[in-house]
Amino acid sequence: MITKETLKVLVASVIAVVVTVGIARFSYTPMIPEMVEALGLSQSVIGLLATVNYAGYLTGALLITRISDIGLKVKLYQLGLVVAVVSTVLMGYTTNLWLWYLLRFISGLSTSAGMLLGAGLLMSWLIKNNQKSELGVFFSGIGLGIVLTAVLAELIRGQFTWDQQWVIYGLAALVLLIPVWRWMPDYRACAMPKTGSAGAGDERSRFIVMLQLAYFCAGVGYVVTATFLVAIAESMPELSGRGWLIWLIAGLAATPACWLWDVFTRRWGQWTALYLAYTLNSVSILMLIINTSMASVMLSAVIYGASFIGIVSMMLAMVGREFPENPSRPMSRLTFSYGIAQMLAPAVVGYLADVEGNYTNGLWLTLVVMALGVLVIHVARGVKGREMVLR
Repeated sequence: MITKETLKVLVASVIAVVVTVGIARFSYTPMIPEMVEALGLSQSVIGLLATVNYAGYLTGALLITRISDIGLKVKLYQLGLVVAVVSTVLMGYTTNLWLWYLLRFISGLSTSAGMLLGAGLLMSWLIKNNQKSELGVFFSGIGLGIVLTAVLAELIRGQFTWDQQWVIYGLAALVLLIPVWRWMPDYRACAMPKTGSAGAGDERSRFIVMLQLAYFCAGVGYVVTATFLVAIAESMPELSGRGWLIWLIAGLAATPACWLWDVFTRRWGQWTALYLAYTLNSVSILMLIINTSMASVMLSAVIYGASFIGIVSMMLAMVGREFPENPSRPMSRLTFSYGIAQMLAPAVVGYLADVEGNYTNGLWLTLVVMALGVLVIHVARGVKGREMVLR
């Protein structure tokens, strides 16, 4: 049974994800049409702004792999929450492209703090307090963040200028930080003793390399849709003016999906669940290619929201359980690969969209990468099986 203290910790953790991921990162997605219309930004610039944000995320993930002191982790986690608010607000106070790049990079750093340090600290707290070491509830914050940004986008669209909208997103994040700070536990008391032999660590490292490759593929599948879904919807005559609704649908699908994937994993196993999640994500991309009707795009958004969040939740929870003494480190290793994908893919797809005038070839390329991801997951499963035999 979940205690009142556990509930507060979970709620605080989820809201922190809403702030550092939902607002600091995802507010950019519904802002794309607003900024293009007001400022005439090209698709290449739009893609590069997304790329530098993911470069910040990647840098943060790399830095976290070097950190083992839990006290420092807590300080950086708290700093990330503040930076998420500040970097969002300041986007509305400049039109200098280089300052935008800097702010989106810093925002990416805050996202890595909220996602990776937050997930690792929560995992340590759950293990220390004899709770289920699952992160489905934690990652529901991503879906909630999408929902929040989509609803806010519709409420403030037309009533406020693009720069005022950025400030509103930042102020919403500031308000949300209040319960996070009040209910955040003393994570410093959750440090776990180091365990495991060197040999086991070597085997796990080979296993994680395979997961990193698979997670890179998932990162491509995730980021292309996350960056361009609203723009793709708005480019269709039938969906013009309804891009925010498609984004909302993706968020609504993602919010409960984490918990459902946890349930599915307990019953059918983590590998079956990962195969299914990768396949569904691929299907959502294929639907955007072969059918541009409103019903098809909406269904694609549902499948996308439910599948990408499952991949993130299951992959990070898997490696977190493998290394309970320092879960943030292997999570960051995986996210390093995810971050590379998020840095490269938007720029490539944005360039293709500029050259060809549509997203078709970019989506086909994304689909091929996701198919490779399924194959790599199968290889990772075999490596894990051999590791168990060696033990």
